[in-house]
Amino acid sequence: MGKKLVITEKPSVASDIAKALGKFENRKEYLEGKEYFITWALGHLVTLAEPEDYDRKFKSWRLSLLPIIPETFILKPIEGAEKRLEVIKGLLVSPEVDGVVNACDAGREGELIFRYIYEFLGGEKPVWRLWLSSMTKEAIRKAFAELKTASEYELLAHAAKCRSEGDWLVGINGTRAFTTRYKILLSVGRVQTPTLAILVHREREIQDFRPTTYFEVFAEFDSPQGKYVGKWHNGEDRFFEEQKAQEVLEKVLGKRGQVSDFSEQKTAEAHPLLYDLTELQRDANRLFGYSAQRTLDIAQRLYEHYKLITYPRTSSRYLSEDLMPQVEKSFSMLERCGFRDFATGVDFRRSLSDRRVFDRSKVSDHHAIIPTGEEIHWESLSESEKKVMDLVVRRFLSVFYPDALWMHRTIKTVVEGERFVSKAKVLLEAGWRKLYREEENEQEEIYLPRLEKGTEVDVVKAWKEEKETKAPPRYTEAALLAAMEGAGRFVEDEELREILKESGIGTPATRASIIERLIEVGYVEREKKTLFPTPKGMELINLVENIPVLELASPQLTGEWEKKLTLIEKGAFAREVFMEEIKKLTVEIVEKVRSQETGNVRERMNSPVGQCPLCGAPVYESKKSFFCSRWKEGCTFSVWKNIAGKNLSRRQVQELLLRGKTGKIAGFRSRKGKRFAAYLVLNESGKVEFEFLQKEGAHVTEEKGEG
Repeated sequence: MGKKLVITEKPSVASDIAKALGKFENRKEYLEGKEYFITWALGHLVTLAEPEDYDRKFKSWRLSLLPIIPETFILKPIEGAEKRLEVIKGLLVSPEVDGVVNACDAGREGELIFRYIYEFLGGEKPVWRLWLSSMTKEAIRKAFAELKTASEYELLAHAAKCRSEGDWLVGINGTRAFTTRYKILLSVGRVQTPTLAILVHREREIQDFRPTTYFEVFAEFDSPQGKYVGKWHNGEDRFFEEQKAQEVLEKVLGKRGQVSDFSEQKTAEAHPLLYDLTELQRDANRLFGYSAQRTLDIAQRLYEHYKLITYPRTSSRYLSEDLMPQVEKSFSMLERCGFRDFATGVDFRRSLSDRRVFDRSKVSDHHAIIPTGEEIHWESLSESEKKVMDLVVRRFLSVFYPDALWMHRTIKTVVEGERFVSKAKVLLEAGWRKLYREEENEQEEIYLPRLEKGTEVDVVKAWKEEKETKAPPRYTEAALLAAMEGAGRFVEDEELREILKESGIGTPATRASIIERLIEVGYVEREKKTLFPTPKGMELINLVENIPVLELASPQLTGEWEKKLTLIEKGAFAREVFMEEIKKLTVEIVEKVRSQETGNVRERMNSPVGQCPLCGAPVYESKKSFFCSRWKEGCTFSVWKNIAGKNLSRRQVQELLLRGKTGKIAGFRSRKGKRFAAYLVLNESGKVEFEFLQKEGAHVTEEKGEG
């Protein structure tokens, strides 16, 4: 009897399976045991071919050649994958191998990775499916004892291929159609375009926003039990006319009031859920300013290199009950690795009944991110790795702690018929918040005395505060990740809204790369935590939204696809019907773009950044610099995009041209490699210089070009 060839998605999974099954020899490119060979992919090794692979004429981007709709899709290796594919093929055709086990990730994308490799290599041997949602030794052994035939996952493979081929058709044809029609490179896609639209819609709100002045009235009361402050609240809590605010102020000042209501309520605050990738990325962005991609890279290293956390590219925030031995192991490890005070004496088994922690129904491809139980050698981790690891550890421990207990106290005070409300919240029992007390900036606790209803009080002080309504804030990466995850709220159709509630735009594993892609193609700029759409990004969404009936800029298209892909997985919708619909959509996209007026799109996409400080002409943006449009006439003004290792954003250069000085910018590097922060200023001759205000007087160093 021959052996079975096990193909995993990553080397680390191959190693974990070998450890669980036991007695494997390391042959460098694969592992060999008594019953199995184990080898691995490196994520995607095979992908759909490019248009020019079908016909050389498609090397030329011409609107007349669109749409490109292959009768049959061709597969090709991704760059650098040939050597790994040779290893897999060598094992696949070996006479020692009589069957294959698909051990790629348990989900649609893992199924696609295996199927593409197997089809490209011409595999003909029988295939079984290993389905893992937990990487414990017990779970791996159990899954091998219950191997399924590949045919049981045929519908999942259909859905995976539909997603892949559909994205190819829409992305390739949409990008080529918009690019050739408007004569400027415009990348569009089912996922990246609605993500960009979220940022653009917020930017439009900000641009259209007109601040309104309003007034709030406050009073300080003196009671027998102490002083407290209340805010005027008579149905509304603000005045848009200063005179009315002044009238209330004069009406209550120096008068006597009465407590109309006093309430005290204890509330329990349940622990947060465990981390999935998106929530980990949001917290790392909020607390440390890390981009989603940076957090993913750190988490991947903690998972693969150090083996300290479980699979990070997960969308689940729950555990399955069979992970209790790993939980126990992790607690034991944390007692030895810097968390003795938090890990000792916790009755974590009690949490087996907590559906906010253990819920097998909410573990699909992978469970939540938790420590593996491997010893944490903190000294071997970089600063950023320590921070992300600390987040995972604290969140893991916190879910086994009791609720935090708060006391909410409210006083309602009436003076001359005017109502004032005072509120305070005090933490009575830290519970799970004990894990975060040292790190969070504690809000200053407001004191409110305990008062009986009917208590008389004196108004010892009253004042009004002038304020302005504020535009909605721009998206941070943390906020955009949340918006992508909860994209259903941008869709009117209730059924699609529910579907998007579950899946959102993109997946936890792809959202970071979507954001990076938008920045790479020049649609979005990142400044610290904040994301800004560029004129190019704004104009692309204008173009897409002005084409009737096209839903490319709406999450609705993603919602419809997800609905049908789910039905395909269940056998309730045919792959052939789905692909015919996508082909029709592709034809429609091309035809509608072809019929559009081009206008002055290029000019709007490359609008001036500002005025040249030397000659007053418009300053434009190129690939490497911002330059004066009169350079042919001899104007020498320009600003390199990269100064001392720091890429400047369009907004920073706009500020420099408008005010002659930027805000403080961090991330520059000296010639010796040391990081520093500085202001950029324009001198009288239009040269850019650094300004360091931390020294006595301003110390200025001239900027000498790119790099």
